[in-house]
Amino acid sequence: MSRNFQGRTNLTGGPDMHTMSREKLASRRRAFGYVRVSTTEQAQHQTSIRQQKADLQKFCNDNDIDLIEIFEEPGVSGSDRRRPEFNRMLLLATSEDHPVDAIVACDMSRLARDVEFTVLTDGQLRRAGVQCLFVYQSFEESHAGLLHRLLTGWQDQEAIVKASQNTRRGLRGTALEGFWTGGPVPLGYVSQTVEFRGKKEKKRLFIEENEARVIQKIFDLAEHGIDGSPMGGRAIAEYLNSHGYTRRGKKFFNATVAGILSRPHYLGKFPGNKFDELGKLLPEEEWTWVQCPPIVTQRQFDSVAALREKRAPRNTPPRVVNSPTLLIGLAQCAACGSGMTIRTGKSGRYRYYSCHSKVNRGASSCGCPNVRAEELDKQVLSAVADKIFSAANLESLLSKVLDTSDAARQQKLTELEQCEERLTEARRRLSNLHDGIESGALSPRDPDITARIKERRIEIDGLNTTATTLRQQLDRGIGHITPSAVEKFGETVRSRLLEGNDKARQQIARAFIDKVRVGRTITIEGQTEALAHGAASIARSKGRVPSFDRKWCPEEDSNRSQNVAKLRES
Repeated sequence: MSRNFQGRTNLTGGPDMHTMSREKLASRRRAFGYVRVSTTEQAQHQTSIRQQKADLQKFCNDNDIDLIEIFEEPGVSGSDRRRPEFNRMLLLATSEDHPVDAIVACDMSRLARDVEFTVLTDGQLRRAGVQCLFVYQSFEESHAGLLHRLLTGWQDQEAIVKASQNTRRGLRGTALEGFWTGGPVPLGYVSQTVEFRGKKEKKRLFIEENEARVIQKIFDLAEHGIDGSPMGGRAIAEYLNSHGYTRRGKKFFNATVAGILSRPHYLGKFPGNKFDELGKLLPEEEWTWVQCPPIVTQRQFDSVAALREKRAPRNTPPRVVNSPTLLIGLAQCAACGSGMTIRTGKSGRYRYYSCHSKVNRGASSCGCPNVRAEELDKQVLSAVADKIFSAANLESLLSKVLDTSDAARQQKLTELEQCEERLTEARRRLSNLHDGIESGALSPRDPDITARIKERRIEIDGLNTTATTLRQQLDRGIGHITPSAVEKFGETVRSRLLEGNDKARQQIARAFIDKVRVGRTITIEGQTEALAHGAASIARSKGRVPSFDRKWCPEEDSNRSQNVAKLRES
């Protein structure tokens, strides 16, 4: 007699096999996997991401663990707490929905090589009910097991500290011998092997001529531009890209140009080592500098640095840097010291220079008159052309640099020596500020720090200008500043001021005018060192029209030339 059975029946009276399968499946743990290698370990081929993944998968299969996801981080140090994938894994593992029961790694050093971070992370995971499991290591779930893990963590941290110390010692030794210490080779250079030490290659930097011409072009554009007006990083990048220049097959960008213009390699040296064995930044006098072939001069490098600092948005608004208005950035209210801004009248038919404070706070805040822009521009340029750059007045202002007596020469030698000492000190102070920012002791967002950096760069540019002028005054050759050079200089500037286009006139104004104080009278201020530098440029140019710096020498003890012109209130 047969019976029909509905459903599943266990004929043996034992547990149902499907029930067992479901219970077994429910009892399987879920886990995230984490694999990592540091840059040093990859270079030494100590381990591999692929092998770690295979070992994790086998470990999970053998222990009935479902490996949900593997988080991978190649080339990241275990002492770095800012690992994106590790932190994402940690955030998911400790979330309220409890997606996993464990985190699996090949060993403790894969998770971290920082004891303090290990303890903090382990506590966070334990509170979330997540266990740490390791393929190559086993720890008891007891107080003794915790102590064992702590000691293992100390050993892992000690290993990376020792490795870092050995690496820094090796780099310092390499730098002391004058060899390239590794890393990306800057544009303009190529690293070449000069000798072998066993299996190790020792390299030095050599100039790559085609790339070096591009570097020199970039510095020339930053200092003089195409028509005498300095160009910014974005404009330089656009020019290079549009004219077929490449960066080893890649395009130039603003950030690329900025990096090139600030790289010390192009001066003929670079810091091969800046840190001690513990990774702490050393004082600059203890850095190990490595010599390499220079591409640009110190004078040009400092001049470009000062120009870039002045044009930086945090120091000079882009509307001033790029403004077609002649005296924007130069004109100041004589009454309150505020800058002058442009206002229009009669639907834009007329343009006026107005006190910025008066515009923002009302007419009662300042009594400075509004001045027609074209009239002020004309008065200022005419006064500068006639009373500063006329042959008689210019020779009188530059009488000091034209004096070639033995006493004057000795005085100039003394001044040059003092100037070079001040220049060395200014560069050291600027370097200290940059070191403080690099080490985190100073913030680049601090207005006081940015102001000090600006002051140092302008000071360096001014001292370079003074030193260059003094050297040319001492030079008895073609570069010597003669009365004929002064006369030619005055004629060149007067011609540009009175007959040049707006851009040429603006260039001259910004090169040789420091301030224009606007009130019932108009006071024009500048410094005679810039005049001497301009005359020296004419002497060097052998009759060609040179490009002039945009900044008068900013030394406080320089002799100022002033011109006062009367101007009626409009």
